[in-house]
Amino acid sequence: MEKVLRQSLLNTAAVYARASGCAISTVSRRVKNNAAFFKDIGDPTKSFTARTYDEVMRWFAKNWPEGKERPFELLKWIRESDERRLKVTA
Repeated sequence: MEKVLRQSLLNTAAVYARASGCAISTVSRRVKNNAAFFKDIGDPTKSFTARTYDEVMRWFAKNWPEGKERPFELLKWIRESDERRLKVTA
């Protein structure tokens, strides 16, 4: 599962970088105030938590460039996040 989440983060960051016209290191600084964050995520010897995954995807959902298409991974996360929220409040 970690491999899937890792790829989702990396793909979403790459699409965001292209949509914003900036480098991945800039995206890393914006998201986690750490220019090497996505480089570290790409290293399979390093791990991250599900909480970190959700925090980063939430950041992308809130900060996506206006008028730019969102990647499938982010849209899926938003949908699943909304579904979880509905279950909690129901």
